[in-house]
Amino acid sequence: MLRPAVLTTICAALALGAAACGQSASGGAADPATLVPAGAAFYLEAAVQPQGDRREDALAAAGKLLRTDDPSGRLRELVDERLAQDGDGLTWEGDFAPWLGENAGVWAADVAGDEPSVAVIVATADAEAAKATLERFSAIDGARGTPRSHAGTNYEVDPDGEAFGMIGDFVVAGTEDAFKRTAEMSEGGDRLADAGRYKDAVGELEEERLGHYYVDVKPLVDAALEQDPATAAQLEQFKSILPLDELGPVTGSFQADGDGLALDTVLTGIPEGPFRDLAQLWSGGEAGLMAELPGDAWGAFVTPELGDAAQELFSAFAGAIGGAAVAAQVRQATGLDLQEDVFAWVGDVGMFVRGTGPADLGGALVIEATDDGKATTAFGKLVGLVGKQTGAAPTPVPVEGAEAAFEIVAPGAPEKIVLARGKGRVVAAYGRQAATDALDSDAPLGDADAYGDAEEILGEDMQPSFLLSLPAVIELADAMGATDAELDEARPYLEALGVLTSGGAAGDDRVRSRVAVTLR
Repeated sequence: MLRPAVLTTICAALALGAAACGQSASGGAADPATLVPAGAAFYLEAAVQPQGDRREDALAAAGKLLRTDDPSGRLRELVDERLAQDGDGLTWEGDFAPWLGENAGVWAADVAGDEPSVAVIVATADAEAAKATLERFSAIDGARGTPRSHAGTNYEVDPDGEAFGMIGDFVVAGTEDAFKRTAEMSEGGDRLADAGRYKDAVGELEEERLGHYYVDVKPLVDAALEQDPATAAQLEQFKSILPLDELGPVTGSFQADGDGLALDTVLTGIPEGPFRDLAQLWSGGEAGLMAELPGDAWGAFVTPELGDAAQELFSAFAGAIGGAAVAAQVRQATGLDLQEDVFAWVGDVGMFVRGTGPADLGGALVIEATDDGKATTAFGKLVGLVGKQTGAAPTPVPVEGAEAAFEIVAPGAPEKIVLARGKGRVVAAYGRQAATDALDSDAPLGDADAYGDAEEILGEDMQPSFLLSLPAVIELADAMGATDAELDEARPYLEALGVLTSGGAAGDDRVRSRVAVTLR
């Protein structure tokens, strides 16, 4: 019988990079989205047989990841190894290469239900060869599926209730209800490929992509709330703040070449208000603080203008949750006035980690102060609060670049926690040197090779808001004796990776973000 999981596994494995294992077949470039109902809440498409530059770029990435000069051959081996695990005697060259087309898709509906509808749609370069292969699949284990027909399409259903068959020039497998709806699309109807909502959203993605996904949030939310009326009633009071029903589709794309791998996400139709503020925080955005952190940091993260964003979000939610009461409770518990001691002076907020081993491991939380006067007042309160909460008296210490600094003992740690305030900065650091560099680094991260690599792979319109040097992480793990058999097995692949980074950009009702990793 056909095993839909086999098709899904093959598509996922090959979509990573140049699934064209060997010579690329001609034809088979049909769009699976032409068989997807327009109302599908989720759709994923991958180029399982990429052509032209996409194929060459994907092979370049696969070659580095797999550490081989013959990525096509190695991919064939990996696919055959996966097929061999099922013990059905299937091989790439014998059972897939003769007919597999350029694209494959997966769509899903009713995802909030107990039994979601899911179908895998695979384009074929040779429909007759695909039909012959389906016959061989049906004979596996000596059991054939139950023949059925719907919308002019013949198909089979296996004992597990999974349907499979040919719909036009596509191989389709999935739940029977999804198969039927897919078959109906071959006779006409509202198709996802023709839907303006889908085309507009996907049109914003990179053209030379290896795959993309599409999530229509509204039907997902509607279905989830219909399943849970109690939650729906609770969310109604927040509808003006978080109008999920007004949010547009979420789309994303995957790209790969010899320089790196990238996953882009685009949120569209974001209503003005706190929801947009949250989306912009999530994307990262541009923060000048990132480039000013110490250049020897191997890990760094920055959120831009956190004080302003937090104030807007708090104000928006205040009516629903009793903002004045919450502010009063915070003041009573901590002595801090949220407006004057937090929102009014906090700008970009970031953190960094550095060091090659236990002896020099360090880092800091760095807060950019937009108002030094208010930061000075808040700093005194924060030092007192930390001392009260930890039970350890803060001790004044000299720190280069600081106008005021205090140390607090960290039980069991070789270094002390340093709270320091300088011009335009408030920091909480592990060790005095980390505090000094956090206040003003002589060799900033913006001049480091890792930052330059991150900028390049993110593109001209995005700045890094997160950065992690994977070679440095591996070096630290080795120095700390944190390696094990699993890490050693993955090491050849991990050593192919360089800098993991992310960034974003926001404009009007759209927020874009990219997560990427460089290849070495």
